Amino acid sequence: MKTWRARFFVAWSHCDAAGIVFYPHVYTWFDEATENLFRANGLGYAELESELGLSGMPLVETGATYRNPCRLGDELEIETRVDEWGKRTFLVRHVVRHSGGGVALEGFERRVLVAPAPDSPKGMRAIEIPAAVVARFVD
Repeated sequence: MKTWRARFFVAWSHCDAAGIVFYPHVYTWFDEATENLFRANGLGYAELESELGLSGMPLVETGATYRNPCRLGDELEIETRVDEWGKRTFLVRHVVRHSGGGVALEGFERRVLVAPAPDSPKGMRAIEIPAAVVARFVD
């Protein structure tokens, strides 16, 4: 499976009063990394809509395990890949490492692809994941 990687620095705005990353920022990093992984494979949100008629890829489950704190000024690398394709859900894995290679944290997102469904109370419905989508992520 294809992997997306990026390096970044922990900014002041990511930290709590103790200078450690405040956990909601981790979930923002995960969300941005997933979007960048899909965009790198030709399926950014605009393409999901224009090519496949989809409304997006909402979360249905998420979590993280924290190994070593991330602090102001740390250089980090995030590595993101789709680890599992199900019939209607897919699992995205994230590993965030310090510049020295040590794991700072690991996390996951379980997502669905949704299409507009005017007859649904939520206005959308999860679809079966098209084989053409999965094919874009295979090396």
